Amino acid sequence: MSFKSLGTRISLPGCVFVLLACGGGSGGSGETGATSGSSGGGTDTGTPTTSVMATSSSSGAGEASDSASGSSTGASGESSSGSSGSSSGGTTGDTGVDPQCPPGQILCAGVCTDVAGDAANCGGCGAGCEPGVECGSGVCGGRVSCPPGSLDCGGECRDVSNDPEHCGSCEKQACDDSEFCQDGTCLCRPELTSCGGACVDVQSDPDHCGGCDVPCDQVCVAGSCESAAACGLTVCDGACVDTADHPLHCGECGNACAVDQVCFGGECWDYEPTPGCLSCGGCECPDPESCCELVGYGVQCVDTEVACPG
Repeated sequence: MSFKSLGTRISLPGCVFVLLACGGGSGGSGETGATSGSSGGGTDTGTPTTSVMATSSSSGAGEASDSASGSSTGASGESSSGSSGSSSGGTTGDTGVDPQCPPGQILCAGVCTDVAGDAANCGGCGAGCEPGVECGSGVCGGRVSCPPGSLDCGGECRDVSNDPEHCGSCEKQACDDSEFCQDGTCLCRPELTSCGGACVDVQSDPDHCGGCDVPCDQVCVAGSCESAAACGLTVCDGACVDTADHPLHCGECGNACAVDQVCFGGECWDYEPTPGCLSCGGCECPDPESCCELVGYGVQCVDTEVACPG
């Protein structure tokens, strides 16, 4: 899906944020389990940065296990990865967790940073401008005026804090289909858990049934190894899944949704972040898209012909 140039697309999953520190504090609390990407430099941002901690959870089943450090890529393409991280769309070794940063900011060396206007991190972590040159819409000396928190990506304003096709900077490759973008870092989708660098559903995966590396020689049903008769849904190669909303088996076995799609009603629908909305009551999506509050993903504009789930 091509994100439309309709101004900023800022997503704020339904979380309440608590301000902890300003001006170069550390990135959030370890209690959230969120990753802290680093691309070198950027500790003295030149403009105020923020560290925050989410106090409410909106993630799905993927929070349970194997939470290693992820990766965050700057405009230069360099990254500092965790034990199983990847800077080019591979799994980061982490799972969907509450956001640490306000809308439009990403984690740079553990600090929430506005890469749209920070001259020391302009367009990505560690991408500094020349002395005296201002950063505008993520471009040193930029003249394109994008809404706050959005970058000028080839003439199109995009929010790299939660854009799964440009996660962390305009130059960043898309996240994997099993991932989504949060705080400028690719993480396992909220429904999935990282196991050995792969994003899997520990509630149904027969190789990781109930936890990472827990094999099941029958059918994995709600995280337990059972007979096929115990599955009241659809069995896909030993996995008991609900094809109505499963991102890896959407509508039928093996039909995985693309990186910019979510599954509900048995179909994969394109989605794009909304402009900083806490609820659909304050959002406007372009026709024919609908505003949907999706568990783990937050408020999104979804190009759907059916009613939103829930």
